Amino acid sequence: MFSIKKLTSLLGGALIATSFTLPAKADTLRFAVGFPSGAPIEAAQQYAEAVKQYTNNKHRVRIFELSLLSHSEMNEGINKGLADVGYLLTAYSPSDYPYSNMGADMSMSVALNDKIPNQEGLAYSGAMLEYIMLNCPECQGEFKKNNQVYTGVVSTPVYVLFCNNPINTVEQLKGKRIRISGAPWARWAREFGAQPVALPIGEAYEALSQGVVDCTFFSMTELTNFNLIEVVKNIVTDVPGGLYAAGGAATLNKTKWDKFDVADREALLKAGSVMTAEVTYRYQKQALEDLEKARNKGINVMQADPDLLKKSHEFITKDLAYIPQFYAQEYKLDSSRLNELSGKMSELVTKWSDIIAKSEIKSAEDLQKLYWDEVYSKVNVEQYGN
Repeated sequence: MFSIKKLTSLLGGALIATSFTLPAKADTLRFAVGFPSGAPIEAAQQYAEAVKQYTNNKHRVRIFELSLLSHSEMNEGINKGLADVGYLLTAYSPSDYPYSNMGADMSMSVALNDKIPNQEGLAYSGAMLEYIMLNCPECQGEFKKNNQVYTGVVSTPVYVLFCNNPINTVEQLKGKRIRISGAPWARWAREFGAQPVALPIGEAYEALSQGVVDCTFFSMTELTNFNLIEVVKNIVTDVPGGLYAAGGAATLNKTKWDKFDVADREALLKAGSVMTAEVTYRYQKQALEDLEKARNKGINVMQADPDLLKKSHEFITKDLAYIPQFYAQEYKLDSSRLNELSGKMSELVTKWSDIIAKSEIKSAEDLQKLYWDEVYSKVNVEQYGN
């Protein structure tokens, strides 16, 4: 007959043995994405699979589409740990990320390079990754100050001109009301006598359909993302140029990051490279598909008048030199350091335009390998984010 003491001892031993054989419960990371659908959500799903794979099921990801944090709430939400990972748009918090946003604001430089038509976003993602992760300690400091760790970039295809009426000359732009997407595009509009109008992206459909604005600057993907294909009548494909790259597509809460060992950190950086490649590649693929849909719908697709294109390029060259001055004045920063960083960013845009021009990118996997080899693999995993 077993005594109670002996039975308790046996049960305790069995429980201890079981604790060594049962798999540990996976840690679930909450990923907030302020979009209901489209390339960001599709890329986030691939990110979730990558985290699961690279951590050998130790960590998993649950995606919250719109429901956890909006774009305007994302910065503070990641900071406070409401989300472990977030699709952060740093342009919503300009004073928190001036060094990072300056790199993004130089995106109109891609309009000056004709080596990579329809691949500008692929190159700019690479340039932004290398700028923030390897060349801009001030950028790293911005994320650290907000209790965040940057592991992936946000990058759209190039911005084009959507209009109600045909507008592709310098003269036709004068006096037009144009919904803009940021300061460089506002300056471009003013350069040609147009009036920049700041409107939330969700109001663009109504503004165009009711004639509140004459035109808007968007990437081609917004034709279907926001159903603008129903109201846009004319598209100019080669002005104003530039793209949106202000943000971190997989920005982690630093308090969470600090608890990860080196293997976990490397796995999450690999997943970040997947997120970056997927969102960049999917956006560009969708842009080409949406352009074809526009043509099939009978929307007038045209190019800028040569004089407008020439003067646009002249403005961009001038504005690229002005951007570091603007950031120095606006945020009371060291102008010499900003000039140094803007010079580095220009070098990186050229470098990555050459890399993409020489590479055969047929899939997001090809792009991910390129980003990993050229940038992520050079990060000091032990020190990164500390």
